[in-house]
Amino acid sequence: MGSDDSPFDDVSADRDYLRVLLTAVCVVAVVLAAATLPILAPGGTQSPLESLVPLPQENPFGEAGGTAAGGSGGQLGALNPGSQTDVGGSIGGDGSPYQSQETDPHFTVTSSEPAYWRTGAYETYTGTGWDGRADPQAYEGPMAVDGMADTTVDYEVRLAKSATSLPTVWRPKSVSRDDVMVTEYGAVTSERPLPAGTTYSATSVTPPDDPEVLRTSGRDYPDTVESRYTGVPASTSAQVGPFTDRLTEDSDSPYETAATIERWLEANKNYSLNVSQPPEDDVASEFIFQMDEGYCEYFATSMVVMLRSQDIPARYVVGYSTGERTGQNQYTVRGMNAHAWVEVYFEDVGWVKFDPTPGQERLASEQQAMQNSSQDYSAAESGSPDEEFAVGTPTDEPQTEAPTGGAGQESDSGGTEGTETGTDGTGENDGTGDSGDGQTVSQSGEFVIELNRTATPGAAVAATVTRDGAPVEGANVYFNGERVGTTGPDGTVSGTVPYEAELTITVDASGDTDSLVAPSVPRDSTRAFAVTGPQAQQSTNASYELNTTASVSITGEQVTGGEVTVTATVDGVPVRDGDVLLNGEQTATTDRQGRATVVLPTEPGNVSVAVERDAVSGNTTVVLERLSVATSPSLPLAFPVAGQTVNATMGGDPVTNATVTLGGEPTARTGAAGQVTVRMPLAASATITVSKYGQTATTTVSGLFVNAAGVVLGFGVLLAGTVVGARRQNVTPGTIWEWIRAARELAVGALVGVAVVTDDLLGRFRTRLGLTATALRDLLTGHRSPAALLEALRAWLTDRLAAAEDAASDAAAAVSTTESNGGNGTPAARVTIREAWTRFLTHVSLRRYWTRTPGEIATHAIERDGLPPAAVRTVRDAFRAVEYGQRDPQEHVAAVEDAIRHIEAAAGQQSSATNDTDDATERRA
Repeated sequence: MGSDDSPFDDVSADRDYLRVLLTAVCVVAVVLAAATLPILAPGGTQSPLESLVPLPQENPFGEAGGTAAGGSGGQLGALNPGSQTDVGGSIGGDGSPYQSQETDPHFTVTSSEPAYWRTGAYETYTGTGWDGRADPQAYEGPMAVDGMADTTVDYEVRLAKSATSLPTVWRPKSVSRDDVMVTEYGAVTSERPLPAGTTYSATSVTPPDDPEVLRTSGRDYPDTVESRYTGVPASTSAQVGPFTDRLTEDSDSPYETAATIERWLEANKNYSLNVSQPPEDDVASEFIFQMDEGYCEYFATSMVVMLRSQDIPARYVVGYSTGERTGQNQYTVRGMNAHAWVEVYFEDVGWVKFDPTPGQERLASEQQAMQNSSQDYSAAESGSPDEEFAVGTPTDEPQTEAPTGGAGQESDSGGTEGTETGTDGTGENDGTGDSGDGQTVSQSGEFVIELNRTATPGAAVAATVTRDGAPVEGANVYFNGERVGTTGPDGTVSGTVPYEAELTITVDASGDTDSLVAPSVPRDSTRAFAVTGPQAQQSTNASYELNTTASVSITGEQVTGGEVTVTATVDGVPVRDGDVLLNGEQTATTDRQGRATVVLPTEPGNVSVAVERDAVSGNTTVVLERLSVATSPSLPLAFPVAGQTVNATMGGDPVTNATVTLGGEPTARTGAAGQVTVRMPLAASATITVSKYGQTATTTVSGLFVNAAGVVLGFGVLLAGTVVGARRQNVTPGTIWEWIRAARELAVGALVGVAVVTDDLLGRFRTRLGLTATALRDLLTGHRSPAALLEALRAWLTDRLAAAEDAASDAAAAVSTTESNGGNGTPAARVTIREAWTRFLTHVSLRRYWTRTPGEIATHAIERDGLPPAAVRTVRDAFRAVEYGQRDPQEHVAAVEDAIRHIEAAAGQQSSATNDTDDATERRA
């Protein structure tokens, strides 16, 4: 049906109005449906409307750029830990990031070695969470590092999520950004969230985690550390303190205490993310005494509280575990890797990482999450000192049983209550005295000596002398003939075990030169033994050897010229005042903690490091790797000006921050992967030198000009072959130029077509907008009725159907015409009209004609360029008809060809007149 059949005077306006009205009705229906869905939806679900409409919400970032106080970061994960955090809850609760099984990456790291990626730490335990409020200070360059250093880690991070806390390795030393801040807990933060895609590089120094080093640390903590990191609420201490006292009563050092607590948590609590019991008043007490399972927040909080109950400084730390290694020195860290762990302070060492969460179970949970999302996953991590675990790899964790409580608790410390003697009265040990549980049998009339610990060279021991169960006062006690003191009222005297192969204890209770001799005490012997009367003084043939093999460990970067710390112990007891020898030459002496600082040789090779004192000795070998360099071209061949990748390694490991020299001039430094790309000079060859740790490695890239000549020759051969092939196919430069011109015209035509379509759509939109306003006005004023609108809608639908039928008929006729003409009908005409439009544009003075509509171009050509109006309009209308596809272009060809001849003739006359005017002007001049 045509538009003239409409029952309204302005059918076009009515149709346009009805289209707008129909659209509005549909939108209202969708909105109403979306608004009513929550009534039918299950509780807690979100309606589609709610997912589309941005709702006001609290600022997700709290102080120091973290989450709001009391939050856990939610879906933002540990990238925004905040100054306060709650601990625990169920999966259906507040969405703790440490329960998340999200597999989307949060950031990627290229690092010289794997690590935990730390984002925050907390000081104050509140019972239900942690508070770490601290005013961050602006980062002003490299930070001072307190305590001992083990290795230096260089790494580069690329954020995949927005973050207010930058993941770093503990302890950060420098970071590449100058718009960040540093908290007193060592976290690097930003005032404003850094967007996804942010990259930065950093350098950190790791503290030693060698158990032999940590065992030598005492309890002489700095006052500021002890006062801030040992406090717990009184109610918590009353419950947890006595339990931890019994659990760790046999621990001889803060390290042994920490290791015992960690083993107990791993052995007696199961790992689970589906925790149904949220905390009430005291998370630690509830987890230790009431709960059977939990996740990292529970484990870390409990360990910190238990350590603090023993006056050992500890703090709660959050961040991410290592993640998955997805490339050379590259790690992908996901939301499910958000993690909480513990840092324990050791005297002279600093804060050391401990992870009491069962690592094997946690990795298995992460692997299952990846499998649920149809992805493979493998990961290996180092949790606490001397602890490693991996997906699919079983671990043999030491099992520590919980104390049973009460005064009757058994101990392996060698108590002698209720003992009986087992000697035969001759002074010789017949084997019955060592019952295997630290007890020694005694008969009437004999002395018994009890040591408070196993005798180890260098260890301070207390010897208690009794007779018939009563302490012996005033007896002189000798260790290997050296008097150590006189027993007091409780029969006890203290002394240091000598650095000898055996220990002989002599007791003189007579006050004269006669002495009572006890058998010597071996390393693993009983701690109490009998001493016979004067008649048995000649029977001293029982011999017990002490352990004289020292354990020697090295802390620090074991590289040429590196400064390292040597620690020597025997069964955890420091070897004091021992001589430290490098390749047999004494270079230092150990201190009271069995440590000494030495500088390694500057030449690569094996270095023997030994510690000796009297009969005690031990040694280890340090391998100093040689620096090496390899290069590879960024392109298939190396030639001048092209890039060359330099890879520096030592023993197969990347060397970061090494100086790269090209042609004698320092050019760059290697990154976290030990690599950097340099540009080759304009020369026949280039010498590349890498320097680090007092070593240099050199390589030469030669044949640069030869490779360049080969490339040029290859291109020449290719070009010659192309020319020969073109000649054989009768392709001339003119043909190529025609191709280029055709391509240009095609591109111009496409741009113009886009402009025309855009102009038409905008024009239609403006027209529809005006008609809609008119229709709305008529409706409001009562000039139109709903019945009239419905009739207009029916007329519009009928008209659209008729138009579709006409278009289908035209298409069928066009196909028929094309087939009858052998395929040379409409397409050729279409191209002819487009070519005519392009020729017309060459006579239009518009410089940026592709930004104008066909109507604007035609108006400019008539008014400014003086081209024939009728001819211009003919070309314009034909071009519009072709581009819109509403008419058969064949019917316009003749008119367009005639119009373009008139346009070109007029343009030629104008050009001739202009030239004549210029000639006349020149003659007059």
